[in-house]
Amino acid sequence: MKKYYWIIASSLLLLFASCNAPVQNSIGSSVESMKIGFVRLDSLTQLYDYHGELVKEIEAKAKKMEAELIRSQQNIQTEYEVLQKAAPSLSKIELERAQMDFQRIQQQYQALEQQRSGELQQEEIAMNNIVKNQVDKAIEKMKSEIDLDLVFIYESNLLYAKEGMDLTTELASYLNQLDRPDSEE
Repeated sequence: MKKYYWIIASSLLLLFASCNAPVQNSIGSSVESMKIGFVRLDSLTQLYDYHGELVKEIEAKAKKMEAELIRSQQNIQTEYEVLQKAAPSLSKIELERAQMDFQRIQQQYQALEQQRSGELQQEEIAMNNIVKNQVDKAIEKMKSEIDLDLVFIYESNLLYAKEGMDLTTELASYLNQLDRPDSEE
């Protein structure tokens, strides 16, 4: 595994070294250096206004779901207390039926909890897709306007770069100027 990381690191170093030096083509004349930059995703999400709005929407839905689950837990607790109080006066068959009903209620709660968790996960996936599409549009616009050749994500593929190569704020500016996507997207 270490060997793999060293290969990636050395490849990136070679890439940066070749990007900073003039490149010779087959005829021998020098070619202009590449224009590269990087984006810090954690900072970008804080600077991109629409992302913040989407996160607030998901957080509000999560709070509603949590409140619903808490109410369901309270109902289960109430059912359990009723069953505990009634148990001494019930026949064996009635007690078994009541316990089966209680188990059914618990299973319904667990199913509801899983369903809500899945719904929330789908919301997050949809949000990430919307943001990714917006970032793609902004980068497409940005790269043509400032003639970029490469854009890296700092956190995942880049060990070091000069701060002057940081495009995070500029990309956030492009993103904040984009029209909000339609709700169908």
